[in-house]
Amino acid sequence: MAATSVSSNELDDLQGLPRVLGVHPPHGEARGTLLFVVGGIHGNEPAGVRAIRKVFAEIERGGLAVAGRVVGLVGNARALAQGKRYLAMDLNRLWTEGRLGALRASSEPLRDSEALEQGAMLAAFEEHLQGDWERVILLDLHSTSAGGAPFTIISDTLQNRPLAFALPVPVLLGLEERIEGTLLSWFADQGHVALCLEGGQSELSSTLDHHVAALWLTLVGAGCLRSADVPGLDEQRALLQSSADSLPAVVELRYRYGIPQGALFEMKPGFENFQSVRRGEVLARIDAGSGEHEVQSPLAGRVLMPRYQTLGDDGFFLGREVRPFWLRLSGWLRRAHLSWTLGLLPGVRRDRTRQGELVVNRGIARWFTVEILHLFGYRWRSREGRLVRFVRRRDEFGTAGKKPARPRVHGA
Repeated sequence: MAATSVSSNELDDLQGLPRVLGVHPPHGEARGTLLFVVGGIHGNEPAGVRAIRKVFAEIERGGLAVAGRVVGLVGNARALAQGKRYLAMDLNRLWTEGRLGALRASSEPLRDSEALEQGAMLAAFEEHLQGDWERVILLDLHSTSAGGAPFTIISDTLQNRPLAFALPVPVLLGLEERIEGTLLSWFADQGHVALCLEGGQSELSSTLDHHVAALWLTLVGAGCLRSADVPGLDEQRALLQSSADSLPAVVELRYRYGIPQGALFEMKPGFENFQSVRRGEVLARIDAGSGEHEVQSPLAGRVLMPRYQTLGDDGFFLGREVRPFWLRLSGWLRRAHLSWTLGLLPGVRRDRTRQGELVVNRGIARWFTVEILHLFGYRWRSREGRLVRFVRRRDEFGTAGKKPARPRVHGA
């Protein structure tokens, strides 16, 4: 499979894009639900931007009444103009508190491309977050270099589940344990609802259709539009559902193959998202300077986001299906407020200086400890020798009814 690229003809409508693609309604009170829709945070994934423009144009043409506020934003405008994933750094790996703190505190003018893009995005978020919002939602539109069905990605919090499960495509859990600095994780850390839609292969026209369908369904699911006002809504839902027939409803990531810096990585041709692979199956070849060798799958499962492009250090991911029983059980455990029992597990203690965090001693904890923590909504955050730190999202430890802190932007 060839590396994903964007032709020069396709770039014509991506030149000189404004940061804000539209706001609906253009003049309204800052109350109710605020929905951010972001497209093109990777510059070789333009379908999200085109979907936002298409849906917003239909909202205007039909005079549809939008409740709350919907804001369409461009991610990496400079990279979009060149059809490249990024120019200097991956903009979707920069949303960490350390990076944002340095960005806000810097008195020097922003110079590198992604810093300029991130500063502009932060300014747009900050502007629209001003107000008395009851709920803030992010829909981040992406596409992949491999083929296969569309799917959503969420951090597994109870507030994220309803909107993600309203889209009839597989839901992927656990990405925040495998990569750091995504826009999705940053929004979830603020206590907001956040979901990403991977619409399909970047080069396919069907990916735009999937993004359009998902955006209409999200607008209705978020309460921004009435279902009766959206023509063809059932057809949009059927389009997504037919694209994901026979696939598991929920998959949890269990492994990420990270490409060493400077290594030559080549995925074997033909793999698609959700394709089943065997343990020991050869998935790729790599040359890190000591000669080329095969990359074998360390477990049986489903391959996700195999890299068929030149940029990026994620070679591929592997996931396994999550049965509905475990989702129901995890929901019950969290609503029952039984997380206090986790301190009774061997090798697990609470960090009393950091709300919602646990420290696990791998030398003492049992093999099943991590699975139990996942059921209660905890996810791996960092490792310090034998000690592993796990954290819960805000809506999982009693702040769902409180307004999360707004991100601060200075000089962006």
